[in-house]
Amino acid sequence: MGNPLPTTLIRYPRFNELHADIRLCQEATAQAGEPACMALEGVSGAGKSTLVRAYAANFPRYEARDGTRIPVFYLETPSPVTVKGMAVQMLTALGDPGAHKGTLQMMNARLIHYLQVCEVQLVILDDFHHLIDTETNRVLARVSDWLKVLIKETGIPYLVVGIDNSVETILRANQQLSRLFAVREALRPFRFDNEAEARLFAHFLQYAQEVVGLSFADEIPANELLLRLHYATDGVVGNVMNLLRFAALLANHAGVDELTLPILDEAFNKRLHRHMLKGQNPFTVPIDKLLPARPVSRVDGAGNSSRPRKRQTPTAAAILTKS
Repeated sequence: MGNPLPTTLIRYPRFNELHADIRLCQEATAQAGEPACMALEGVSGAGKSTLVRAYAANFPRYEARDGTRIPVFYLETPSPVTVKGMAVQMLTALGDPGAHKGTLQMMNARLIHYLQVCEVQLVILDDFHHLIDTETNRVLARVSDWLKVLIKETGIPYLVVGIDNSVETILRANQQLSRLFAVREALRPFRFDNEAEARLFAHFLQYAQEVVGLSFADEIPANELLLRLHYATDGVVGNVMNLLRFAALLANHAGVDELTLPILDEAFNKRLHRHMLKGQNPFTVPIDKLLPARPVSRVDGAGNSSRPRKRQTPTAAAILTKS
């Protein structure tokens, strides 16, 4: 089943939107009688696995009088992946005591049987990018063909999840498989290039404060705090939570009841600095050092061009409610 879910999930708007999209695929399948599959991509750390495991947790397996029921079947794609290896992995997770036994044809027959008797309504394949061979960078055609046949024979919709561009690459390499995945979605990092996007990031940080149990220090101007945090994390959910959880731990050890710039700086240096490779330290440099220049110069009425100005922080979106 993979890593356990975080004890507290942040169900921000995009998170809930994607859960609704997944549910619609299940409903469309039931309505049309053919599998309406979905693909989900995103950068590493965007929260894809957390999102889909949280969805699966809403439909837990249970025991009925005549056997196990698994409404939503979650599986991490093995690496390296082969057709037989994938079949064994799925059979094992479904509870087949003889998962490794028999020919591939026999395994396929048992797999279809188990998926049907367990009344699986959705299969989630995480780490779907493993269908791209890391040594040759080629899509494993035999595995994608096998999956296409399995989807068609069972009529069960699949949600495949992988890193940016990988899922699209796999689907484009197999047109018959691609046709089954009409819904293509992405989970992107929070942006900071306009007021509306900055507001979404600010709202997420409100939830994040509640999760880690500490608020940001009042001494930090809200608009500067947003910019520093976005620069430090690139708006990636995993980076944000990694930073704030470790900062909260440092604060507790120091007997501090809020997240100050020095604590955020220490957390960044210990948990994100080597990963993010930032040119500036986001929690020690003057704020104007983090503001990239606008790429286009202004031209006045006389035809004189001015130097590109610094980008301003979106102040209207930068109000963080202190908990």
